[in-house]
Amino acid sequence: MQDTLTNAWFYQLKAANRSLIKKNGGIEGSADITSLSKSQIGRCHNDSDTELLPIPAVLRLEAECGDPVVTRIMAGLHGRKISDPDSAAPDGRCLMRANAELHKLVGEYCANIAIALSDLHVSPAEGSRGIKDLHAVRDQIDELLRIFASTRTSGGTTVVPIRMGGGD
Repeated sequence: MQDTLTNAWFYQLKAANRSLIKKNGGIEGSADITSLSKSQIGRCHNDSDTELLPIPAVLRLEAECGDPVVTRIMAGLHGRKISDPDSAAPDGRCLMRANAELHKLVGEYCANIAIALSDLHVSPAEGSRGIKDLHAVRDQIDELLRIFASTRTSGGTTVVPIRMGGGD
């Protein structure tokens, strides 16, 4: 099992290395960008070689092509996702949506824990559900923290008027 996991992450990174090299003009283009030798880039590109691109080379190549190919895989291996800060510019709707989602998730947790405690016994399934609900709440709090942090760095957020009724 451990060997399979090790192989899985290695092959994901190896495929990302190959893709990044290809996006930067192949072995020669990548060698020029990174100042690594063509033979080292070739080893990183070769499926049967165990060598991976060094992190400084990955950063240079990702910056050059504008696609965080390897970084995305590395984040995924840790159960994380990367996002484009330009595409997630905060606005009032984003903040309102994230806040509403937090309230919904807290409400679901409260309802589920009330059911679990109704018989004064929390079953393993109810415990698992509570953990899942709290993780969802924590993830949503993290999202709200990101939104508020970005408003501090961008100078504030826009206020979106709330419309009632059937209007757009």
